[in-house]
Amino acid sequence: MSAVSHAHSAIKAAERRKLPVPDAVQEAAAVRDAVFRTVQQPDPERPALPETAAEVEQVIREYAATLQTLDLTRRAADRFQPEADDLFVRAVRGAVPAWIRGLEKEFTTLVGVVEKAAAKLPDALDQIDPRRMNWADPSHMAAYTKAEGAVVQLEQLIADRADIVRVAGGDGGRDNALFAVASLPEPSTERVVAGDWRQLSPAITQWRDLRQQPVARWVYLVRQEELTLSLATPGEVRQRAVQVERWRDAGWAMRSGLTPNAGRAAVTQYLAETA
Repeated sequence: MSAVSHAHSAIKAAERRKLPVPDAVQEAAAVRDAVFRTVQQPDPERPALPETAAEVEQVIREYAATLQTLDLTRRAADRFQPEADDLFVRAVRGAVPAWIRGLEKEFTTLVGVVEKAAAKLPDALDQIDPRRMNWADPSHMAAYTKAEGAVVQLEQLIADRADIVRVAGGDGGRDNALFAVASLPEPSTERVVAGDWRQLSPAITQWRDLRQQPVARWVYLVRQEELTLSLATPGEVRQRAVQVERWRDAGWAMRSGLTPNAGRAAVTQYLAETA
C-alpha cells in the first residue's frame, strides 16, 4: 500500500474509534481531493455535428480549444499531485500521537475489565481455555465470558491502532505487538547486577507462547508485574524494543568484567552510553 492509502486507513480507523479528525487533516484531504479530481476530469462530450458545412469548422475549433485547455489543466494538476499527496500524508502523520492518546482511556478500561476477571479465573494459564475450563463453576464461566468480551475489544482496538500508526512507518521490530501495549522497566546498574533480566525475559517468552490463546495471553499480562501496560506511539514501540537489547547487552558487559567491581563499572558505562 502507498503512504496515501495508509493515511486513508488511519483516518478510517480514527473515525471507527470516534476520535476527532483535526481540521488540518480535513483541509489537506480536501486539497488532495481537489487536485485528484482535476487530474481525473473526463473529456467533455463531443458536440453534435452541425447540419451545415459553414458551422462545422467553428464547432470543431471550439471543441478542440476546450479539449486543449482541459488537457493542459489536467497536466498542470498532475504536477501538483505529489505535493498534495505529501501534504495530506504529513498532516495525518501529525495526528497520530493524539489519536494514540485518545485510545488510551478505552485501553485502560478494557485492561481493567480483564484484570478483574483474571482474579476469578484459574491460576494455571493452560486452564484458561474454553476446552479445559470447568464450566460447572459459575464464577469461572462469568469471569471467562467477561475477559473474553474485553479481549475481543482490546484486539480490535489494537488492530485499529496498527492501522493508525502504519502511516507513520508502522512499529517495526520483533515483538512489536507486545511493545505496542507494554514496556520494560529502564535497566539500572543495580537491577542488571542483581540479574533481574531473569524475571523480565520469561515475560516476553510467555507472551510469544500464548499467541494462539488471546484470553490467556491478556490474563497473563494483567497478572505479571514486570511490564507496564500502556499504548505506544510508533517511536515508543521502537524505544521499548531497544530496551530488550540494553538489558541483554548490559548483562554481557557485566560478565565481561574480570571482577565484580569491574563488571559493575562496565554496566554503568554501557548504560550511560546508551541512555
